[in-house]
Amino acid sequence: MDQDTITIFVIAGPSTGLKHELTKPRTTIGRAGGGADIEIDDPQASALHGVLAVSKEMVRLYDLDSASGTYLEEKRVEAARVDHYSEFRIGSTVFVVSIVPTHVMAAR
Repeated sequence: MDQDTITIFVIAGPSTGLKHELTKPRTTIGRAGGGADIEIDDPQASALHGVLAVSKEMVRLYDLDSASGTYLEEKRVEAARVDHYSEFRIGSTVFVVSIVPTHVMAAR
C-alpha cells in the first residue's frame, strides 16, 4: 500500500501560513533555531517540542517532555492519534493535519 499524503498547516500563531508535507517516519517540531525538522517562530515552544510519527496505520503526535505541553483539540496529551482535520497546538501555534489517501491523489 502506498503512503497517504500527510500535510500539516499552521493556521494560527506567529508562523501562520507555514505548511509541511510529512515524508519521513518521524518529524520533529520545535522553536526556530532549535534544530527541529519543522521550526516555528514561537517563544512558548521548546527547542524540540513534539514529534509526529507516521506509519501505514496512523499518524501519532508525541510531546517530548516540553515545558508548556502539547494539546490535541485543546486537551493536553503525551501521545495521541491524529486524524484528518485534527487540530493540535504547541505554544500559541495551532496546526491542522490533512491526510489524503494515495488513491484520491492518483485520481486527480
